[in-house]
Amino acid sequence: MPCTKCKDGKYKWGKTGSCKYANKGECEKANPKKYNKMQPTPLGKKTYEEYEKELKEFNLSKVERVELTLAGDLEKETTTVKNQLKKMQKSADNFLTAKKDAISEREKSFTISQKSFKIIEKVEAATKELGVKPKDIPAYMELRKAQDEIIKVYQTVPSR
Repeated sequence: MPCTKCKDGKYKWGKTGSCKYANKGECEKANPKKYNKMQPTPLGKKTYEEYEKELKEFNLSKVERVELTLAGDLEKETTTVKNQLKKMQKSADNFLTAKKDAISEREKSFTISQKSFKIIEKVEAATKELGVKPKDIPAYMELRKAQDEIIKVYQTVPSR
């Protein structure tokens, strides 16, 4: 703090010093160490208390903005996660139901396939006795194609 002039014309050191020096030079000579160490604030003309107050206000408002933004993000993400959870649960339920149905249909397909093979064997035996080629019978060919397809699908469905 530099020496400042008092109302009575005398000088004092800083704001809290007593008005006891007759002139400014006497005041500065009495406080040489303090005066030499002093440097003007690089921030401007505001007092330390004013800068401190502004800094607290700035930091507080910044934190509040971040917290409000995060709260909004939390709400949005919660909604997204809940919606995805509903979809996933529905898919899982559908998958489990579909898997059970697929396994059941696989077992039925096996039974039906075995029955159709027996019929094909009978048709092939009968056509052989008659001297006819089974490939000339359209229904025989359709059944063979259907059997090939059911075997392919049967192999893709997992068993229990």
